[in-house]
Formats: sequence, C-alpha cells, structure tokens
Amino acid sequence: MKSINHGDGMRSSVFLFMIALAALVAGCGPSNPGGSSPTSGKLIVYADEIYAPLIRALADTFMVKSPNARVEVRPLSARKGVQSLFDSPVHDTTGADTMATTAIVIGRKLFPDEQQASLRGGFEVNEYVIGYDGFAVVVPNGSPLHTTTMERLRAALSGGGPAGLDSAGAGGAVRFLLTDQNSSAFAFMRSVLLHDSNVTAPAQYISTSDSLLKRVAAGDGIGLLGWFAAHRDSAAVRTLAIGFTDSTRTMHPPAIIHPASLVTGIYPMKQPLVGYTFASSHSLAVGFLAWLSKSQDAQSYLVNHGLQGENIKLRISMPEEGP
Repeated sequence: MKSINHGDGMRSSVFLFMIALAALVAGCGPSNPGGSSPTSGKLIVYADEIYAPLIRALADTFMVKSPNARVEVRPLSARKGVQSLFDSPVHDTTGADTMATTAIVIGRKLFPDEQQASLRGGFEVNEYVIGYDGFAVVVPNGSPLHTTTMERLRAALSGGGPAGLDSAGAGGAVRFLLTDQNSSAFAFMRSVLLHDSNVTAPAQYISTSDSLLKRVAAGDGIGLLGWFAAHRDSAAVRTLAIGFTDSTRTMHPPAIIHPASLVTGIYPMKQPLVGYTFASSHSLAVGFLAWLSKSQDAQSYLVNHGLQGENIKLRISMPEEGP
C-alpha cells in the first residue's frame, strides 16, 4: 500500500478532500441521543500498531471497572488510524445499539494537515495526552554497540559515511530498519532526528514492529522504534544508551530508557502517546480517554511498563553525594 508523507502537498490536499467529504456524509444529527455515557456503551479504539497490546490490556481493566462498557481495540498505523477517525460517524449514536463511538490512540500529535482538516470539517477535537514512550535504537544482543549519541545517529541516518555509532569505535556502514512511513515512529524520527529531512542512509521500511524486531535479531540492521515494542523481545535484542549535546553545548552522557530518565530528560528522545475523539463529552470515547490519561490505575500501569505517565507523580531517588 502506498505510504502517505505528510510533507507532500498533493497528498495533504487529497486528505483534506476526504475529510470534507466525511463531514458532509456525517452531516446533521443529535450530538448525544442518550445511548452512551462515559462508562457505558460501545467504543472502537484504533490504536497505533506498536501500542495496541498496551491499550487492549488497559481496555480490559476499564471494562472490569465499567461492566456496561464494551471497548474494541483495532491496531492500525497512526496515519490510517487518523483516517479511520475521520471516516467514522462523528456523532455519538450508540443509542441505535448498532453504532459505536470512535477514538484513536497514536504515538504522535496530529499533523498540521490533519488539524486543518478537522477545522475545515467543523469537528471538535478532544485531545488527551496519555504518556510518553522512549524512542529506542535497537540492536541484536550480540552487537558490539552499547551507546551512541543523537548527533552520531543523525549523521548516520543522513548517510554521512561510517556511522561511528559506538563510543568505542565499533561503527562502520549501517543499514537501518524503520517502521513504515505511515507510522508514528517514522514521523517522530523524521521530525526530531532529521528536522523533517529524508533518510538517505540504506534503510528498509517494515510494516509491523514484530517483523522489524525479528529482522534486527537476525542481524539485518539497526532498528528505530518505540521502546514499548522494542523491549518485548529482550532475549534477542536490546536498546542502546543515548547521549546528547544540549543547546548550551553541554554534553550529556548516554542514558538508558526508564520512566525516571524520560521525566528528567536525561534520555533525550521520547514520543507522546495521545488519544483523540470527535465524540461528545458525555460519550464512552471521552470517558475511556480521560481514564487513560488521568486515572491512577492506567497511569501506574504505564509506568510499570516502562513509559512515562502524563499525570502521575514519581518519587525519584538520587544517589547520595560522597563526603
């Protein structure tokens, strides 16, 4: 299937046309006929493929606490999830019993063309930042690489000769394994690491995170994707510690991904996990996304699985200084 590049004006225009058409089809109707509430009704969540297992586990907990709610999680790439949100019925019609409210959870904020489309379509977007995931550099367990810096990684992705990714000099020619161009991980990498430039190093784009990790484990290249997916196969792959130089030219030593390193910023790359819906404030879609972003149960679950929660306090223990 052809990838969608959000920087391409023609494709953005096509996207805007599709959204305008969806708005006309969705048209008029009652905003909430009374068949749904924040804890009851039916909900379809299009979840970023990488985070679908996480959202599915949280949905199961939510349904235990709200037995009148039915939440179905469907994995898609981030861009396709956004398209599915626009294609879905905009208004809360769960009173018809055959319809469900719709939400998405993706590993990025909406692109400018997506935000523009929602404005042109007259959609009121409800946004909930749920947490943050470290953006990981993944190698086989037997790799000599252990650390790198954002600067070396940026140079390698830009095809700047031998990567020199390891501080011990175990670099050389690098092949990258990347998630497809509709994914949130690709969008984050292109924006944060390459400042919206294109990857010019040898690279392959792979449709699913599981397939990508298998290729990394086989020694086919260095993988770039969210830590939540990367750590699922810790018997075969591992992530590199990353250092960076900040805007004051201060060099920060390599750090591993951990909720504390994400909160404090000593690990430099993290992507947001964000929920969106067009449903009303009385809908199950809003109830579920609010629960993900604000409840102690959901936020603690994120932290216990290595992510940074958006609305949870962490007690960070720092080593005591010597005499």
